[in-house]
Amino acid sequence: MRLRESLDRMRVHASVAGGAITGELHDADQVELTFTPGYYDRVAEPVLIDHLVALARVMHAEYVRQYLRAVSEASGRTITKEPAGDGRRDRAYAEQRQELIAEGRSADGRITVTVRGMRSWWVRIAPGTLRVLDERQFAARFGEAAHALIRDQFAGIRALKNHVYG
Repeated sequence: MRLRESLDRMRVHASVAGGAITGELHDADQVELTFTPGYYDRVAEPVLIDHLVALARVMHAEYVRQYLRAVSEASGRTITKEPAGDGRRDRAYAEQRQELIAEGRSADGRITVTVRGMRSWWVRIAPGTLRVLDERQFAARFGEAAHALIRDQFAGIRALKNHVYG
């Protein structure tokens, strides 16, 4: 199987808060969020934000693990990390990518997810959102924000490559 097909078929699962929140990434940029029964109704907004940030970190780590496994299978050799570049442009690209900021918002603007360098994550939930949206609506809005963030990250990487490598 070609690498692109392998990456397109990847499904990344992760959970946090003792399994109270589960996320799944599929089709490269679709994120589905689920909660255990009762969690959404009793969680405080600051705690939910912390759990969503933790989920983003865990999901990204799992994505990288699966990505490296797919690259290893496609190349026929074990790859455990992205290779470091040798030239000045490779170093510039790596440094600038570590500072790349991507952001995604839900269509209604209630949920925003931001990441810098795929290391530092932030989630913002507009005040009152947990009272206005039910669990299903919240999960859908979070999926919109995550989708937008992933698309923004892809666009940022493309722009950075064009800038550095021409």
